[in-house]
Formats: sequence, structure tokens, C-alpha cells
Amino acid sequence: MSDTYFILIGLILGLLTFLLYLLVPIRQRRKKAQEDRIRGYCPVCGHALRSGERIRSNQLELGKSNLRTYIKGCPFCLGGKTPRKCPVCKEKLGKEDMVVAFSNPEEDKKKLKVMGCKKCFSQGFD
Repeated sequence: MSDTYFILIGLILGLLTFLLYLLVPIRQRRKKAQEDRIRGYCPVCGHALRSGERIRSNQLELGKSNLRTYIKGCPFCLGGKTPRKCPVCKEKLGKEDMVVAFSNPEEDKKKLKVMGCKKCFSQGFD
């Protein structure tokens, strides 16, 4: 009689484990882990940017060889949550201050060479 109880308890535990497995969404966990991956960092405040978070900037084309980018910042430093400073001279930036960067569209548009703010690289703001 005791063997029957053990078999019955084992079947019930197995059934409960299977039902629990069906209730837990494994695919959503994997998808969420991919969404939380860091895409890059804000050059103004250094905050880690995730999917959907973007840096505000303006671009100016200088001929066919250069692209000048005025970087304002990410939602976190523009919203006042993190301090803003120039990545070159480390001076504190105001809310309206920008950082200038250059890129070569022929090589790689996403790779920027940050030159600095208006205080340390004034010729970029002509």
C-alpha cells in the first residue's frame, strides 16, 4: 500500500511540475534580456544607453568627406538626472551647451571623433 502512495505522489508532483513549466513564459525572459543589452554610452554624461534610448544631435555635412555632429545629450542628462560635462576638457556644461564631433561617412558614419565643447574647441562652432 505504501508503494501505491509513493507512485501517486510522484505522478502528482510530475503533473504539477509540468503545469508550472507551461505557465512560465521562457521566451519573454530571453527577449527581455536582449532588450536590456547596452548599445552604447552618452558622450556628455556617460550614461549607458539601451534599446530605444537615443542621443539628441544635429548633423551638418561638410563636403563629401566630413560630417559635423553637434551632440546635445541623452534623455538622462537633458532631463537633469545626471551631470553634463565635456568629454575632452571635463568642464561642466549648461543645459543648452553642445559638444562637437566629426565623422567620415565614407568610412563609418557611426564612429564619431569627439573634439570638445565651445570652450575647448571653439573653431567647431563657427
